[in-house]
Amino acid sequence: MKLKENILTTILSKGLILLLNFAVIVLTTQLWKAEGRGVIAIFTADIGLIAFFANVFTGNSASYYFSRFSSSKLATAAYLWSFLVSALGGLFLLATGQLQTAPFVFVVSTLLGIVTFHNSLFVGDQRINHYNLITLLQPALLILCMLLFHWIRPQLGFYCYFLGQIVSLSALIALSSALKRRMGIRFHWDFDRACNRQLFNYGWKTELSNVLQFFNYRLTYYMLAYYLGKGSVGIFSIGVSVAEASWIVSRSVSLVLFSNVLTQGNTPTSRRDTLHLALLSLGVSAACIGAILLLPKSLFAFIFGPEFGEAKRVVALLAPGVLAVAFSNVLDNFFSAIRHLNVLLVRSSVGLLFTLLLSLWLIPKWQMDGACVVNSTSYFMSSAVLLLYFLSGKSKTDLDIEGER
Repeated sequence: MKLKENILTTILSKGLILLLNFAVIVLTTQLWKAEGRGVIAIFTADIGLIAFFANVFTGNSASYYFSRFSSSKLATAAYLWSFLVSALGGLFLLATGQLQTAPFVFVVSTLLGIVTFHNSLFVGDQRINHYNLITLLQPALLILCMLLFHWIRPQLGFYCYFLGQIVSLSALIALSSALKRRMGIRFHWDFDRACNRQLFNYGWKTELSNVLQFFNYRLTYYMLAYYLGKGSVGIFSIGVSVAEASWIVSRSVSLVLFSNVLTQGNTPTSRRDTLHLALLSLGVSAACIGAILLLPKSLFAFIFGPEFGEAKRVVALLAPGVLAVAFSNVLDNFFSAIRHLNVLLVRSSVGLLFTLLLSLWLIPKWQMDGACVVNSTSYFMSSAVLLLYFLSGKSKTDLDIEGER
């Protein structure tokens, strides 16, 4: 019963988040057009990439070890690691000439790492409502802060988005800290090598898989920027965002399933629940994609601006791969919860191989259509790998192989 209740509340929360994120997209396209939206899309992609490295200590590993180590040991490792990874990411952007965004990437990545860690503790303690509250407030506060900066200093342009991220994430850290204190959790400095080692052993495989998967999803942004300019990235990113909005149920049930399987383990019941939830996710996503494709092209241009009418074509070409991921997202979290991490590495490696090979061929040839075909193919192939492993039931528990209990 608790599983169904958590799924329903999470779906409701994700639905509201989807609407708020949609509002962010509309506002940024209307205020700063395709060029500004392109800069923001690259910025969020950079943040996402750094976040994968930070999540080695702040993501699923923190949830998994919540009941095994003290919160202070986990927090010490997570805070230090987030700062280090964000600093290295900012320095890399400076070295590659991205002076415009590098300082903001450093600050936002650090703050986001702390918010992610707090949310991971909530998931590990099965306090899904706390998690939902923080994730729901994140886009709401971003909109509020972004519009406030735009109203005060409109000449700042898309920098209002960067400043809005900093202020909203800082507020979320304060709120999540207050929630933890109510749970009786208080942090103090506690550096523990054994804890850090086990966090790293769990986290690096999960996040290496996620980094590879990130490039499966977002490498085409950078390729389009190289061949066609950031304006094309702005248009393409709108289509991707609209298509991926159909993952609302998939992401919701995946989160709750992960928290549940952490305690339940790899049992016939958990496998049955996983398959049922994956099929549910596929069905809902198919209905969402179908509804989106029934919308006229002119509506996309009206909502996002005249430059974005082609976003509907992007959604149509991405649809087969997006539906495959709607199904496999649930399998991904199942394998992560039972520590079958090599499966995720194989999945992401296969997808990235297709992304690399097809990007170099199809994007110069078919431009934005080529990027859609690349993404859709990568989505489909990586999802097929997860399904084959799940049906075979032969994957091994990686941390058990290493002798860790």
